[in-house]
Amino acid sequence: MSHRISRFMWPFFGAALLLAVLLAGCTGSSSGPAPVTTPATPAETPPPATTVATIAETMTPVPQTSAPSATMIITTTPTTQASPPSPVSVTIQGFAFHPASVTVPAGTTVTWTNLDAVSHTVVSDSSGKFSSTNLGMEQSYSFTFTEPGSYPYHCGIHTTMHGTVTVT
Repeated sequence: MSHRISRFMWPFFGAALLLAVLLAGCTGSSSGPAPVTTPATPAETPPPATTVATIAETMTPVPQTSAPSATMIITTTPTTQASPPSPVSVTIQGFAFHPASVTVPAGTTVTWTNLDAVSHTVVSDSSGKFSSTNLGMEQSYSFTFTEPGSYPYHCGIHTTMHGTVTVT
């Protein structure tokens, strides 16, 4: 019987030799004095050593099939943030609100600006919903409507002045 290694055995012999060398390095046996090491600081801590055992534990066998390989297609849908609704302006002029009625989406800020030379207010017909102070000429009041509904309002000084904000 010949002790020669056939050409078919070289890959197995090479793998066995490599495994033996790696395992010998992992056992900590060495000839000569042990190296002197200083403790590492947390910033200098090296990553854990990868051994043949940890590599083998993390490897997953891939089954051999004769079926064609499948391609995974990943599609992403970009998320768009809805921009806040554009603010709406109502002017107070000639003892009237212009426009008298506005319809806005929830989250809209309505700003009333007094263009008359006399003071006016913007007061919700439902107590406590919204109310401005006296608005002199060129002064403004803003309110953001967050809940759907109908919000009638009036001028607290001139009770014949009326308007409505409808929130969808």
